[in-house]
Amino acid sequence: MEKVSLYRKYRPHNFDNLVGQDHIKNTLIHAILNGNVSHAYLFTGPRGTGKTSTARLIAKALCCTNLKDNYEPCDECEFCLDINDGSLIDMIEIDAASNRGIDEVRDLKEKISFAPTRAKVKIYIIDEAHMMTPPAFNALLKTLEEPPDHTYFVLATTEVHKIPDTIISRCQRFDFRRIGKKTLMTRLSFIAQKEEIKADDTALELISRYVDGGLRDAIGLMEQLTVSSELKYEYVQDILGLSSLALMEEMFENLITNNAKSALKIVQELHNQGTDLKRFSYEFVELIREKLLDAIAEDDAINSVKYLRLIETFK
Repeated sequence: MEKVSLYRKYRPHNFDNLVGQDHIKNTLIHAILNGNVSHAYLFTGPRGTGKTSTARLIAKALCCTNLKDNYEPCDECEFCLDINDGSLIDMIEIDAASNRGIDEVRDLKEKISFAPTRAKVKIYIIDEAHMMTPPAFNALLKTLEEPPDHTYFVLATTEVHKIPDTIISRCQRFDFRRIGKKTLMTRLSFIAQKEEIKADDTALELISRYVDGGLRDAIGLMEQLTVSSELKYEYVQDILGLSSLALMEEMFENLITNNAKSALKIVQELHNQGTDLKRFSYEFVELIREKLLDAIAEDDAINSVKYLRLIETFK
């Protein structure tokens, strides 16, 4: 039997499992409950934040024969199961990065008027939509202007600035956010427990810091760095070349207290260890940014100014 990657195994199969995008999830659930699902969506945001997974959830909600609470796919009917494994003929996924030509969209335009084969509706998911050619966008535009009642589109992109305004104006746009480190750690911890992986919390924290808000990358790294059902902090740190959080905290305290001598010793230590100092600076700025947000939330004006100056110095 083919081994399924952890990301595919734990891809959200219902809205309850969609993490880190509550603002989008709640809006879509409301639209499904009210029978007001848009015929064209544009999902934009960083890689690995759930754009195509959410597109599949919309497809499931539209096709499911036994919705729970009138919005949640049952994940048991034939349509939900076929969408899970990508075999539903009425859900057409197009990778614009490899199908950039006008011919593919012309083919879509010719077939779009045909009724669905099995489900109640047809759903077209166009991933990396910004990679389409101008003629392909023009052909798609004509389809989006007057889509048949049974047809729905979801365009996903990491570079929304490359999507023509004429396309954007005909779609309901959702901006996916980078997923927070705490949310990433919670999800990774859940998967580790399910897979019986003995994972150090500090290792999960390192991975969550490294992936810059992408859940897909986080799960992929956890799977890659797990050895004999164990995920060890030292191994993750060594492979990813990340700096110790304790060392960054020490550096931070030295700078805040104007202890330049101790701060320089840390820099020398990092250099001797062969640490990538550019990567360290990036991680250090992220640490200060988190402290800045906490200070702002606590209405701490004095420290907010200090932290902002530190960020400007390191950037």
